[in-house]
Amino acid sequence: METILILGAGAIGRGFLPWILDLDRYELVFVDKNPRLIETMRRQGFFTSYMAKDQGRLEEKKVTVSGAYLFSDFDIKRIPIPATCFVAVGPRQVGDAVRSLQGYLGPIVLMENDDKCVDLAKATLSQENVFFAIPDVIASNTASKDHLAKDPLALHTEDGVLYVDDRARSVQGQIRYSNPEELERQWIAKTYLHNTPHCIAAYLGALLRLEYVHEVMAVTPAKQVVQGAIDEMLRALKLDWSIPHPFLDWYAEKEMKRFSNISLFDPILRVAREPFRKLHLEGRLVGAALCCMRSGFPPVNIMLGIVAALLYDDGSDPDRHIIFAKQFFPPAIIFSYLLGLRSGEPLHSILTENFSDLIQRLEKIKRHKG
Repeated sequence: METILILGAGAIGRGFLPWILDLDRYELVFVDKNPRLIETMRRQGFFTSYMAKDQGRLEEKKVTVSGAYLFSDFDIKRIPIPATCFVAVGPRQVGDAVRSLQGYLGPIVLMENDDKCVDLAKATLSQENVFFAIPDVIASNTASKDHLAKDPLALHTEDGVLYVDDRARSVQGQIRYSNPEELERQWIAKTYLHNTPHCIAAYLGALLRLEYVHEVMAVTPAKQVVQGAIDEMLRALKLDWSIPHPFLDWYAEKEMKRFSNISLFDPILRVAREPFRKLHLEGRLVGAALCCMRSGFPPVNIMLGIVAALLYDDGSDPDRHIIFAKQFFPPAIIFSYLLGLRSGEPLHSILTENFSDLIQRLEKIKRHKG
C-alpha cells in the first residue's frame, strides 16, 4: 500500500477525496488543526462518507484512517513517503500548512478555492512541485442526524469531479487530469457560476436563520436572488469570455439543482465563513459584480449578495470584526476602505446610493420566510 497524505480532514479532504482514490492501492494519512477531530479519528480508526447519487439515493463508504495527526505534532519524516499530498485547509491556512511538507519532493495538489495559493505554496517551500486542482463538488463537513448518531465523523458529499493539473499525474483513481485550457475554463465557471451564487445563498440563509443551503432554496424570493445572480454572471461571461455558451448554460443549470439537493446537508456556516475573503476586490462577490459592470450592466442580485455578506453576524467567525465595522462606518466608507472600491467608481456609487433599498429588499425576504 502506498500512502496518500491529506492536509485538512474536512469536507473535501475527508468527505470527497476518498471516493475518487483507489483505496485498494492507497492508505490515507490525515493532518488537521482540530484536536477533537484528530482524537476521534485515532480512536475510531475509520469514518463514514455518504455520496448523494441520482434521485436522492445515498451510497455509503467506510474509510480506514491509517494515520491522524495534528499539525503541531506532525513530522513528515515519520510516515512512509507519500505518493501525493493533497491540501484542503482553506486559502488563508495554506502558507502555514505546507510548511509541514519541507523536504517532501513529490507532487503537492492544492484543492483550494484560490488559484493564487499555488504561488504562495511554491514560495513557502522554495520548490515547484505544487499544482492546482478544482474540486467540482459540494462536500459537507457534516451529515444528517441519523448518520451522525451512527458515526460522529460522518459526512455527506456529491458525486463530483476533481480536475487536477496534468503535470501532477501520479495517483490512480477517478481524477480528471487536465491541460491549462481545461483548468482555466473549469476555474472561471466554478468561481462565478458556483462560488458566487453559493455564498449568496449562504448569506441569505444566515439572514433567514436557516441551517442548510437547501433550505434557502425552498424560500421563493431567496431562490430568485440566487437564480438572478447566476443569470447575471452568465450574461457577463458570455459577453467577455471565449468560453462555449452551451458549457456555461449546462454549468449554470447544474448549480441550481445542486444547491437544492436535500441529501447534501450543506451547512450555511461552512459556506458563509470568512465573509471578508468572499468580499475580496477580485473575488466571488465584489469581483463578480465588477465583471458585470465592465460588461455594461449593474448586477442587482449580486449586489444584494454583497450587502447580505456585510450583514453576516456570526460572532465566532474569524471575520467577526465585520460586525463592528458596519456599526461604526457609513456605507461609503465600508465600500471604499473595507472592500477596496474607489470612491466615485460606478460600483461604489451604485452600492452607496442604493444601500438602503438593498437593505429593505433583504428585510422583505426575511419577512417572507417568517
